[in-house]
Amino acid sequence: MPMKFRLDDQADAVSRLVEQIERALMAEGVPMQVIYAVNLCVEELVLNSVNHGYGGAAAADVEVEVEVEVDVDVERQQQRLIIDISDGAAAFDPTTEAAEPDTDAEIDERPIGGLGIHLVKRLTDEMSYRRLDGRNHVRLVKGFEPDADAEE
Repeated sequence: MPMKFRLDDQADAVSRLVEQIERALMAEGVPMQVIYAVNLCVEELVLNSVNHGYGGAAAADVEVEVEVEVDVDVERQQQRLIIDISDGAAAFDPTTEAAEPDTDAEIDERPIGGLGIHLVKRLTDEMSYRRLDGRNHVRLVKGFEPDADAEE
């Protein structure tokens, strides 16, 4: 069930994007805890693209594709979300170019920023990057157990 979302240049575009993803995933029976985690990751990466890749300018060139698929492992009955976020900004690989934050340092000793990518890595099972046809593609994978309540 692939779903595509495209960011427009309206001021509330990111919040509307996240709401659209939430509604679509709820309709698929994805547990709310998983939806919240995925939306936090999508929001972080899209805002990074808008603010850093496009310098805060209108970013109608950001796309998010979300897919829910049943994992091949039938015994575990696990599903997974596959999220691909792409943009046409300058090449940037968040899996290697984003510095790991010093989470042991005192809060007032830490530089501002840098926790977003760390959070995305912690909330997902896989995060990968590729540059294809002049676009950045960040792929996130999040496994989850089917929501038994949603199936009843």
